[in-house]
Amino acid sequence: MKKVNFISVAFQALALVLVMAVLFPSVVKLNHTFSHHTHIVCHNDDSGQTHFHQTDMDCEFYKFKLTTQFHFQNNLDLFIPSEDNYKISASQYEFVSKFQKLQTTLRGPPALI
Repeated sequence: MKKVNFISVAFQALALVLVMAVLFPSVVKLNHTFSHHTHIVCHNDDSGQTHFHQTDMDCEFYKFKLTTQFHFQNNLDLFIPSEDNYKISASQYEFVSKFQKLQTTLRGPPALI
């Protein structure tokens, strides 16, 4: 009974650690978003002229890249040999009958109207 209890506790602890590891970057980013930045409203817009504000980059958080990109290059041509064993067909209905060349499309009526 104690071995089953230990395995259950260990499994729950491992699950908690994995969930925290997955959610940690999102929590850090949300905490940074809601606690450090303020939005300044410009009230000198009455003149109708375009003006620029000085950027205040006191935050170094933009340098951190939380997501990594992975690109798997698919080289299946190395594993599958290709053979040139195809025949160019003059008609798309040649497979239906050797004696009768059909000139209409082979389709039935629509099931639901």
